[in-house]
Amino acid sequence: MRTLIVLLLGTLIGAAALGGVWAVDRNGEDEEFEVRVSVERLQDGSVEIGLQQRGDDGEWGETKKPERRFLLPETEVGKVKYSSPVVFDLVTRAEFIATEYQNYLVEVGRLYGQYFVGRFHSDDDLESLAPVLCLVNPSEATLGALCDGIGETFPAGVDVIESDDYNAVADEVERRLLAGEISQILATSNHILETAVFARDHVLLNNPDLGWTWVHYWFEPIDPQLPAGDDLFCVISHGGQDFFWGQASDSAIIAGAALGINVRAQSFSQVSDQADAIRQCVEDGAVSIATTLVSPEDLAPAIAEAKAAGIPVMSFNSGVHAAADVGTSFHIGLDDRRAGEVAGQQFNREGTEGTILCVIHEANNIGLQERCDGLAATYANGEVETWSHEGRDAAEAVLERYAQGDIGAVMALSDSVGSAVLRAQWPDPEVPLATFGFNLGFAKWVEEGKIMFAIYDHPLVQTYLGVMGALLIERMRLDPVTLFNGMAMLIEPQIADAEQMQRVLSGLIPPEIKERYLTGSDSAEHDGSDSGDSGDDAGDGDN
Repeated sequence: MRTLIVLLLGTLIGAAALGGVWAVDRNGEDEEFEVRVSVERLQDGSVEIGLQQRGDDGEWGETKKPERRFLLPETEVGKVKYSSPVVFDLVTRAEFIATEYQNYLVEVGRLYGQYFVGRFHSDDDLESLAPVLCLVNPSEATLGALCDGIGETFPAGVDVIESDDYNAVADEVERRLLAGEISQILATSNHILETAVFARDHVLLNNPDLGWTWVHYWFEPIDPQLPAGDDLFCVISHGGQDFFWGQASDSAIIAGAALGINVRAQSFSQVSDQADAIRQCVEDGAVSIATTLVSPEDLAPAIAEAKAAGIPVMSFNSGVHAAADVGTSFHIGLDDRRAGEVAGQQFNREGTEGTILCVIHEANNIGLQERCDGLAATYANGEVETWSHEGRDAAEAVLERYAQGDIGAVMALSDSVGSAVLRAQWPDPEVPLATFGFNLGFAKWVEEGKIMFAIYDHPLVQTYLGVMGALLIERMRLDPVTLFNGMAMLIEPQIADAEQMQRVLSGLIPPEIKERYLTGSDSAEHDGSDSGDSGDDAGDGDN
């Protein structure tokens, strides 16, 4: 429980009450709450001062009165007096969530109690019922609220055993079963559940005349409490200064703020630096790590070190097919192989012929290679040349390769490469250019036909979900690698053609501006006025 200390101004005369609002940082988020000052003139002419806080229910709480709270009648006019501090307890976000969840569990427990009566007992034998035995693991003591709820609705009440001494729990279950002191059993953890089942089955095996006793359980694989405020969650990616990774980094920080966790989001152009960053997170005591798998072989040792230190690791963006091999819990990202296949199909629909130059801007990036492989698998009217310009200016390198004369189309795999080629005044409008990524410049260029199509790569979704995944695997009560079993959540790629981009641009124009400039006698063609690229396109990165 956190506290707020408020100093009262002590020069108030008369029976007026003043209200104020203070802002306070509660677990990283600014919130407002209301307090008001009470003043009361007493019989001897002095004035007594107090302070009230309004609760979440809208009601004013008890008036708190500081030790020094009186303004005497003979107080010198114009001289400022101050009271002693007043301390209020503030409910933190974590405390609020814990309380709300506990209330929910109590309500579920009430329903359990009603269910036990209706499902397993008739009305005429309620007086002879034995209590429900509720088994609680101390490491998950919050779940004991279920037992409280059962006790409110089950006629015979509930007996609670809170212990992680499983042999002692088994002994007590056996004793109570043999004595007929148990109506039902509820276990609130997996270990407690298995203990109760083994004990129950052992008793029934040796005492077949005893009636059956049901063992129920509450399966809770995720810890509902917020982690400590200083717990470190690392989100480590490749990509450097690409516009995609600028958006991705923003999204990671926003996700951390929304979830109320401490996120370290870093992006590196060199895989060795990315591996070092993972190791630094291990050294700094991170509780969870999310990383891209741009080069699985190079990152695998650092990931193994994190797992050896007991730190769960998930992956996002590149490297879905390598995730299981390096041992990340699960993977979130664009389906890179499928994205290439979608691009090849779109080139076929557009009637493209000849060699497509698939431009890889990071030669060791497995996700980019998968995009080119997918393109080659579906493109039907020529060859796909997987080609890297790494170490050279993107536009200059692509133009140089185009000058050799055998290129029928160019497929850029990031918005930085696509933007660079367009800004270099792509010399042949008859040679189609397509790209991955999105910015407002792309929207305009696709609408105008300068770019045939773009494929959304969803940086915001990938990193936001990556942060959520990092929180999820840290909160798992069971081993997340075992539980998720190498699960992959892949985004189905979508084509953004001229019609789609026109809708995007149209959606950016306020309706009243459309009415003013695009309709009626005053209509004027909206030309975008050098829409350009809305992001930082310096340098090359991966998406």
